[in-house]
This record gives sequence, structure tokens and C-alpha cells, in this order.
Amino acid sequence: MWGKAEGFRAAYLKDELGTLPIDIVSVAELEMRLDMIPFDDLRARFSADAAISADFTGIYVDAESYSLINSGPEWKMNRLRFSIAHELGHWCLHREEFQDHGFDSEEDFARWTWECGGRKYEIEQEANEFAGRLLVPVDRLQSDYEKFANSANQILPNDWKVDQGVRRRASQRIAQSYGVHSDAILVRFDRENIWPDPLQ
Repeated sequence: MWGKAEGFRAAYLKDELGTLPIDIVSVAELEMRLDMIPFDDLRARFSADAAISADFTGIYVDAESYSLINSGPEWKMNRLRFSIAHELGHWCLHREEFQDHGFDSEEDFARWTWECGGRKYEIEQEANEFAGRLLVPVDRLQSDYEKFANSANQILPNDWKVDQGVRRRASQRIAQSYGVHSDAILVRFDRENIWPDPLQ
């Protein structure tokens, strides 16, 4: 998954599209030529902010969230950004597997994706990992952590590393530049072994 995310970054996140926070909508629309398809009440009806289309030529997005793309509350935009990156993960990681089934309708596709041949959890985790790695580049996160660590060491030498409150506040501060929820930063700290959860 990491290799696919880094390959995607090299192919699509060039020049200004590689700056943080990543403008994932522009990447999907302009670079990948995927249609952004507003879908009324997607979030309310299916507990999703985005969903890949059965033919993998577009992404359904919650119409309300999409209408607020440039003016909505930060938390909602962060959630939408991650959701679209997650769907791009399905595009990169699972497209061939899904397309091999030759679905006759959107309904058949939706029904199959609900279970994914028994791999639902695994497939969703893979797409989440792709999205996290894509939106939070490991080299940049490592640099941000080191800057934080240098400051923290001057105030609370070493004690801060095992303090859950400090870890949470650091993730909230760092998350702002990536345009993601602070939980996404905590996950990246763990997955990238940058600042593993001391309670794990």
C-alpha cells in the first residue's frame, strides 16, 4: 500500500498539487480525469462522504459537503479530503479486483462492495492506509515531529514522550498543515513508527 501511495504521489502530485494540504479534489478531477458526482444525502443514507463509481470513472461525493468545498467548516473538509483519498485508494489498489466481477448495475456493485467477497474489512483498511500515507507524507511528518521534539525537550526533557495529552495536542497542531483530523496524525505516528503510542 505504501508503495502504491508513493507511486501515486510521483505520478500525480507534481508541482503545486504536491503542496500541503493536498488538494485531492483537483488531483482527482484534473490529473486523473475522474468525475466528482454530487449525491444527495450520501452521508445520511450510507454513512459515507464519498464512494467510487462502479466503472471507476468517477467518485460520488456527498452533495452538501461538495457544495461547501471552499467554504465549509474545517472538520468537514478534512473528512471529505480523507474520504476522497480513501476512494482513490480503492481506485489504485482494488480496481482490477472489482472490475473482474463485471457488475450489471450500480446496485449490484454496491451490494458486492458491502461484503467484498468477505474481504470488506481488509479492503477498507488498505484504502485507509493508502489515504493516510498519501495525505501525510512520511518525510514531512518526520520533520514536523523532530521540530516538535526539539521544542518539547527544552520544556519537559523526555517526559513528554509518554504523555498521552502531549501526544494528542501535538497531533492537533500538526494536523492543521495536512488538512486531516488529528486522529489521522496519531495513526501515522504509530504506523510510521515515528511516535508510537506508549500505551500500546
